[in-house]
Amino acid sequence: MLSFGASAEINQALQKQLLTMAELDQSIRKELGEAGWDKAPKELLDKVSAIDEKNTSKLKSMLSNRAWFSKAEVGIDGIGAAFLIIQHSPDNELKERMLPVLKQAYLNGDGVSGQEVALLTDRVLISKGQQQRYGTQADIRDGKVIFKPIDDPTTVDERRAEMKMPPLEFYRKLLEEMYGITDHPEIDLN
Repeated sequence: MLSFGASAEINQALQKQLLTMAELDQSIRKELGEAGWDKAPKELLDKVSAIDEKNTSKLKSMLSNRAWFSKAEVGIDGIGAAFLIIQHSPDNELKERMLPVLKQAYLNGDGVSGQEVALLTDRVLISKGQQQRYGTQADIRDGKVIFKPIDDPTTVDERRAEMKMPPLEFYRKLLEEMYGITDHPEIDLN
């Protein structure tokens, strides 16, 4: 009798490719954060855009003959990496096309989190000029976190809870801590 681990093997090459793309995504964004998100030089912003476009092109090629990846195939880290590339992609059509696929993966328990679905949902809605549902999208202006318009803000925490996300006020504090706006000792980013 085979154990569960033996019946499903991760495609190491595919997983490594996704993780390498995500590492590049995150390293350039770390540089951007160190430079200051709202005052980064144009050259750095151009570099971010170039990486996002290159990663998008690679991912689209990887998905050309399939809908999505499975957790068994690329592991939870590979799923997270692929999601990150979609989230940061400049291709809004790709995001919109992938949203129902990622929702289904979430519902199937196949490595996509509720927070990831919420993030992508809000990005798609905002890109279409609509209000976000989960309050995941915000700007930093004049040293403050300013959430983009939220559809029915009185029930946003209920929707966030359905996706296993913390309340909006906690998220605001988390963003303030992440961007060095306000110190919240109760939040540990490590």
